[in-house]
Amino acid sequence: MKERIFIFAGTLLLAATSTFAETDTGSAHNLIFKHSLDEGWYLASRNLITSRDGFDDLFFGYLDLNLGYELSKKWSIEGGYRHAWFEIGDDWRDEYRPSGILSYKTKLGDWSFTNRHRLEYRMFESESRAKDRIRYRNETRLIAPWEIGPKGMRFFVEEEFFYEFTDDQFNFNWFTYGLRWKVRDGVVAKLGHRWQALKFGDEWNHRHQLVTGVLFFF
Repeated sequence: MKERIFIFAGTLLLAATSTFAETDTGSAHNLIFKHSLDEGWYLASRNLITSRDGFDDLFFGYLDLNLGYELSKKWSIEGGYRHAWFEIGDDWRDEYRPSGILSYKTKLGDWSFTNRHRLEYRMFESESRAKDRIRYRNETRLIAPWEIGPKGMRFFVEEEFFYEFTDDQFNFNWFTYGLRWKVRDGVVAKLGHRWQALKFGDEWNHRHQLVTGVLFFF
């Protein structure tokens, strides 16, 4: 099973590499915090900065903070706010995103399985002509049970799709795979590749991203 997974991941990486000359490349760097409070409550913060045009242009990022509650061992809910910045030409546009999250986690055999539903209300700064939007995001993650190498790395794969209610269309899809490992108690790192599909107008564009992440659990 291990060999099949690595052959599959290697095939994806080769297929992606063959299209690098035809698509954009960049990176996505994640910094995530989760702090447990009393009686099932917790704080969660997911932060990101991304680049494009061969890693040269840092063009998008966000900071957020969410208050969550564990409904059970498998289900949890969150409400929070995300502030995003997007570079358009020589200017940066602010975006304001209140959101709600419903998460589910379980075991599929020995694999870890999580599914996250996120509903965002997207508002833009008053100087922008962009209209407010409502978007739904669904992310599914699988983490393999076996460990690789001295650091105990585990293979993971993620699939996230975006549906824009305002325009009544699917307009983003992120397929990510890679390795994650425990750095120390309460700290997890990940490294992977993301194949991004982005729809502008009637055309789909693609971007390949180097994905890094550090997760802190308190």
